[in-house]
Amino acid sequence: MDSDAIIAGLKRYNVPHERIASVLGRDRTAATKMLGGKRSVKMNEVEGLVALIAEYEDEAGESAAVRRATALADQFGEGLLIEYAAVEILPTYVGMGAGGTGDGERRQALLPRALLRELHAEPTDLLVIEVRGTSMEPKFKQGDQIIIDRRDRDPRHGGPFALFDGDTYILKNIEQLPGPEGRLRVFSAAEGFTDWFPAPGEVTIEGRPVWFARRL
Repeated sequence: MDSDAIIAGLKRYNVPHERIASVLGRDRTAATKMLGGKRSVKMNEVEGLVALIAEYEDEAGESAAVRRATALADQFGEGLLIEYAAVEILPTYVGMGAGGTGDGERRQALLPRALLRELHAEPTDLLVIEVRGTSMEPKFKQGDQIIIDRRDRDPRHGGPFALFDGDTYILKNIEQLPGPEGRLRVFSAAEGFTDWFPAPGEVTIEGRPVWFARRL
């Protein structure tokens, strides 16, 4: 979400100047100048303001989409990319139940390079996804923003993986069953969901979750 989109969102929900100022850590004048186009959104303010808009979105009963950072580099200049790296976002959600198709315009999020160093990853190794559904609770919840590592696709190590079943993307646990065929058991973390035993080649493992963010 770029600077213009943030300001538009604050105006759309008539977010009080006092709430904006609190997020900025400044007085009410800073919020007034921002909404009046006399002050830009600073990079270190983006996350807090996006979360504030999301709060008012939820109160209004609107769906919370993935907050994309496609235009941030243009908004804040090339120097921003010294500390941040562009990572691909899956256009649609990954389902913890019925999945998303992945169709749509490919966009990117800017992630701190410090996080990439912690994950020992290059930007192309990672994919940002939003998850929906309840079948993987309590580990993952509706609306979580997850980073998956595309390099880790080995089902022998088990655990949660993002999968593509030929039509949709889903997030499930995987267990490789004994035997030379390498058959997989695909199952949920929550109770009440049916296990799935796909035929060889029926699913593609896209990667393992390595980091996630959750709105409180």
